[in-house]
Amino acid sequence: MELAGRRIVVTGGRGFLGRYVCDACTRRGADVVALGSSDFDLTEQSEVRRLYRELEPSVVVHLAAACGGIGANVENPARFLYENALMGLALLEEGRKAGLEKLVLISTTCSYPKDAPLPLHEDSIWSGKPVGATGPYGMAKRLLHEACETYGRQYGLPCAVLVPANLYGPGDHFEEEKSHVIPAIIRRYVEAQDQGIEEVSNWGTGTPTREFLHASDAAEAIALAVERDVPCVPINLGTGVETSIAELTAMIAEAVGYEGEVVWDTSKPDGQPRRYLDVSRAEELLGFKARTDLARGLRETVDWYRAEKAS
Repeated sequence: MELAGRRIVVTGGRGFLGRYVCDACTRRGADVVALGSSDFDLTEQSEVRRLYRELEPSVVVHLAAACGGIGANVENPARFLYENALMGLALLEEGRKAGLEKLVLISTTCSYPKDAPLPLHEDSIWSGKPVGATGPYGMAKRLLHEACETYGRQYGLPCAVLVPANLYGPGDHFEEEKSHVIPAIIRRYVEAQDQGIEEVSNWGTGTPTREFLHASDAAEAIALAVERDVPCVPINLGTGVETSIAELTAMIAEAVGYEGEVVWDTSKPDGQPRRYLDVSRAEELLGFKARTDLARGLRETVDWYRAEKAS
């Protein structure tokens, strides 16, 4: 699909990843409309109908989600399941009625079962049930995987389903109640550096591994999924590289310039031991390979955060 001149609506387009996606599509000549939560209530089907009537998109990239950290998932499991399912289903149903050309669903690694073999391959998504605090959120996204495939089969609505790794980069959420692992660690070490704190304590042993993808790389993959004719199967987006929390912390401390002592409180829980993705399908179907080295991306993110703090 040629993006030039086509109208692309990005739900969640004013959020962290959304801004990168809007930029990537705009660079390709698309007419991009970035939606925030105040524009349309996507849990109301009449509002979604109004969206299609007023904006007439060729493509919808669905980033908007009801989600949060572990605490928010513990407190709102039913709401997260309900609202995420409603939004996705309404966009599909009203989209097929309006003649939508394509929908790109951004899913989550929370859709994988806890004990899926590593690296996580897309074929293992249905090998068990998502569990833990994020299980209901993951199950809602799984439902939307199936919905995309079903709408494609019955109505001929082309869909792409993308499953990104943990995202980071300039513009990330650094607020204490919203921040995920990288911005949370950056915030703590910048504060320690600025306040002359000689020791920073970190939870656990530092041995668990995770995978991190720069938001600009994720946005490039999403734009490729809009452009390319891909089958409606889940496609992992990541680097395929697992990084231990200890390695990540050391890289952040170096990027910050923190020279104090880094200690680990082994009385605190570690969480899941390992988590990283098989990214061969993205390379095969999208021609996508992440470009941003983690150390460089962390330096960019630290510099951005410091500039924001100073402004």
